Amino acid sequence: MYTERDMAQINGKIRKNCLALGPVLAALAAAYVYALSARVKWLAMVAGPLLFVAACFGFLFFLWPNLRYRGFLRDMQQGLSRDVKGTIVSISGDEEMQDGAMVLPVRVRLDPDADAAEAKQTSALAERLRLETDDDTRDERIVYLNASKRAGFPGPGARVTLHCFGRHVRSVECEEWSVE
Repeated sequence: MYTERDMAQINGKIRKNCLALGPVLAALAAAYVYALSARVKWLAMVAGPLLFVAACFGFLFFLWPNLRYRGFLRDMQQGLSRDVKGTIVSISGDEEMQDGAMVLPVRVRLDPDADAAEAKQTSALAERLRLETDDDTRDERIVYLNASKRAGFPGPGARVTLHCFGRHVRSVECEEWSVE
């Protein structure tokens, strides 16, 4: 799902934003330095705050979201992954922001074998609490699918193996379709 093209695309956006923001900040900085050296108070009083506001605005609205998403892509490519095997129950239509990316929550009902392996690792108290819950909800997980990667992702009822980094879907293998 994630390719080098995604990383090149976000690096291009960062570069474009820096090229657009750089001349504006340079012009304001030059005006401010000139005002200080020539002792033009009104120009210093205008250029100083404008320089500060332009730098903050440019960083917070243009660079920071792209830098966070680039960090997310690096984690997806290089981080540890785990497999989640099960059946897709539902895919939410409401996008959320998670770790710098717009994502869709996906509910997955785990296979009984995967749930049994995890149950061995839990403590006795957690196991007692688990037995008290409803069987349909106890073996469900919510993972997050990048909203821009929705095309080609299997729908509800598909039996899948999801390769995840943390809570985010890195890639998917569709085993079979079964409509419930």
